[in-house]
Order: sequence, then C-alpha cells, then structure tokens
Amino acid sequence: MAPPPSQQLLPPILQNSHDDGSHAALLVLLLSFCMWELLYRVSGLFIQRVLSRYPHRLLDSSLRQPSVKNGTNGTTSNGGDNNGKQNGIHTTNNNTSSSSTATTAYETAQRTLLYRGPSYLVSFLHSIYATSRGCYHLYQLWNASNLDKLLIPSSLHATTTLSTTMLTSYRPAHLSVAQTNTLFLSYLLYDLCHVLHQYPKLGGVDTILHHILFASCSLINGTFGLMAFCFGWLVVGEGSTIFLNVRWYLLKSKRENGRWMQLVNGLFAISFFITRIGIYSSGMIHLLYYSWDELLSLPQVCGVPWSMLGLTCGCMMLGWVLNFVWGYKILCMVVGGGKKKKRKPKNE
Repeated sequence: MAPPPSQQLLPPILQNSHDDGSHAALLVLLLSFCMWELLYRVSGLFIQRVLSRYPHRLLDSSLRQPSVKNGTNGTTSNGGDNNGKQNGIHTTNNNTSSSSTATTAYETAQRTLLYRGPSYLVSFLHSIYATSRGCYHLYQLWNASNLDKLLIPSSLHATTTLSTTMLTSYRPAHLSVAQTNTLFLSYLLYDLCHVLHQYPKLGGVDTILHHILFASCSLINGTFGLMAFCFGWLVVGEGSTIFLNVRWYLLKSKRENGRWMQLVNGLFAISFFITRIGIYSSGMIHLLYYSWDELLSLPQVCGVPWSMLGLTCGCMMLGWVLNFVWGYKILCMVVGGGKKKKRKPKNE
C-alpha cells in the first residue's frame, strides 16, 4: 500500500507549473529571468536616447533655472546702484554658485533616471502585466469550488488522486495561473539581483526580505500547486504599484507640484484601498473562513508539508497586516493634506 501524500518525498521544483514537469518549468523560469534582464537593458537604452535628444520632455525646465538669493534676507540680489561696486564680487559669487547648483541638480536628476530609471520602468511594465493577469485569473476561477480555487493538480497525478471533472474543467485556468506564477517568480529573482547590486538605492532590508519571502512562497505554490485563486487577488494588488512608479518619476523629474502629481497621488490612494485593502481582505476572509476545511486538507491531498503551507499562509497574513499599516499612513496623509503642524517657539 502506498504511503499517504504527506509522507511521500517532495516533488521536483515547480513540478505543477508545467504540463511537461519540472525541467520544462525551470526552463521557462530561466528564460523569463533573461527576458526581464533584457527588458532592463532595453529600458536603459531607451531612457538614455530620450535624455540625449529630448531632455526637456523627461526633466522639468526648473532644474536648469538658477535662483540667486541674497545671503542676509533671502531676496533676489541684482547689484543695485548703491551696492553695485561694493558687493559686485559677492553678487558674482552668488550667480556662479546658483548656476553650479542648478547644473548639479540637473545632472543628479539625469543620473537618477539613467541608473535607477530602468528598474522602475520594468517594474511599471510588470505591474501592468501582473494586474491584468490577476484579474483574468479571478474571472476564470470565480465559479470554481473551494478546492479548485486552492489546488493546481499535476497532470501526472490528477486523474489518480482527484476527480476527472476537476482536471477537464479547470485545467486551462490552473495552467494559466501556474504560468503567471513562474513569471512572477522570475521577476522577483531578477529584481532582487538589482536591489542587491544597487543597495540601498532601489530598496533596503525590507525590500530584500519581501522578495525572499514571496519568492519562497511562489516556489512552494508552483511546486505543490497551491493557492490558484489566492494568487489572482494577490497580484491584483500590483495595480497600485503602477501609480507608485509614475509618482517616483514625477518626483525625480521635479514635477511634484503640478496637476499630474495630484492626479497620480489620488489614483494611487484609490487603487491601493481597492486592491490591497478591499480585494485583499475579501480574499483572506474567503480563504480563512469559507475555505478553511479545504485549506487544512491540502497536506493530505497534495503532500505539501505543514511548515511550507504555514509559511505561505503566514506571508499572506503578514502582507495583509502591512497593507493596513500602509493604508493608515496613506489615509493620514490624505486627511492631513500632507501638512505638518507648526511647532511653537520654546520661549512663547
């Protein structure tokens, strides 16, 4: 008699992510990683070409305009009739200093777009792709049973361990989720390499831990075929990242005071609360309340160890809590209008 699934050896890596098994899935993972890296290189060439030909389109013109200020009262110094001869040297120094400051600010903005812009542009494209795929997966599995929403059966074992109805009805939807998960994993690995290479310019320790934890969950889910429907509402949260990347560009190009920034800030806040608070919370409630029995049966059905299942659910819970923390900070900024309270002088 064969041992239960929970006592069998672990399956090959990403076994359930491709109809042809682990080797085919790993090949797709490698090719996807190379695709993201190639896209990064192309993005860098694109930004470099646009900056050389049309710098005024990427950077705000205020970066080139020096502002000369008097050192005593902060007003613009223009060398008046009475002080022209006496303060001529100081005025010249102020002009030279302001001009060099403007040049430095412009060059700094250029370097930022050249060296960090490609990563944000790739992130922008990935967030659009992930959000659209997440919506598609939710649509595909919306009417599926709770077990169909949690499990992606392997083509090698689905007919023996599960009903044939599951395999024929939702096999295309399950494979679609597995393919998106493989691309998502390749993006996390690609981005982690760049975060480490440019540390801490692209992210700190929190970004590194985020990528490692969710890459581990993606690897576990792709190997055992878990959380198909959950993956859909998780990656839909990338919708807010679209506007976050646009916001980064507006800040670095010195367009933080225009109408575009107000629009992007509003869209970011709205998309964040819809996807990362509303949809994410609904998904967690469905998983922990309506699908609780099916969730507990996964170690027996597909052989996933309790430790790996706990790691996956724990990361999802952690992401849920962090979304509420970030949402609270965003709400405080919106309500407060981004203004800080003025402190009273100590002697008043």
